Amino acid sequence: MQSLLSSTTLLFGVLATSVLANPQYDYGGSSGSSTSASTGSSATAAAAQASSSNIHSVTVGPGLTFTPDTVTAAKGDWVEFTFGEGHSVAQSSFDAPCVPISGGAGVYSGFPNDGDVWRIQVNSTDPLWLYCSATGHCEGGMALVVNPPSSGNTLDAYKSAAQNAQGSSPETVQGGIFGAAVASSSGSSSTPSASATTSGSSASASPSGNAAGANMVSNGLMVLGAVAAGAAAIL
Repeated sequence: MQSLLSSTTLLFGVLATSVLANPQYDYGGSSGSSTSASTGSSATAAAAQASSSNIHSVTVGPGLTFTPDTVTAAKGDWVEFTFGEGHSVAQSSFDAPCVPISGGAGVYSGFPNDGDVWRIQVNSTDPLWLYCSATGHCEGGMALVVNPPSSGNTLDAYKSAAQNAQGSSPETVQGGIFGAAVASSSGSSSTPSASATTSGSSASASPSGNAAGANMVSNGLMVLGAVAAGAAAIL
């Protein structure tokens, strides 16, 4: 009888140690927290790299004016034109004011309706000479320069030469997009999306670890109960 009691006590000790000291389960979900922090840091870094291009607004008209008539823009920026009735935006060279660039390479808006918006993206920091191609408008001084040279050719010199020019319009509308530009919001939109994904992953990982640990404890206690019941029956 004493031998049976000793064996039973030993069995209790082994099972209790196995159940309570088993190190393979993480009840605090620390692994999920580490993954969440790592993914969150990556999302923040990606969001910090996102940036929006600048938008430079120009009013076309009223009268024979672009307002402003000089724009300094970086590569990738947008120049956005809001039109008055009867005006256009066309590209020329400095040496031939009011005349479209040969070969059809320049930008041209056509004649949009009053209030329409048309925009071009700046692909170079070289000077971009623009004019209104309506009859007599460029000759009357309706011209604009994007990224004027630091010295030499000036907008005033362009307008002066335009007085003796014979203006014309390009044949095809090209080089721009109708509709107002919207600054990119990828930085603000990507961060919440990444955070939501991270939170979801962390939440799904933590409960599964806790459930496994709980099942292990439950099964161990059932075995202990069965052994105790057997010992009681023998005694």
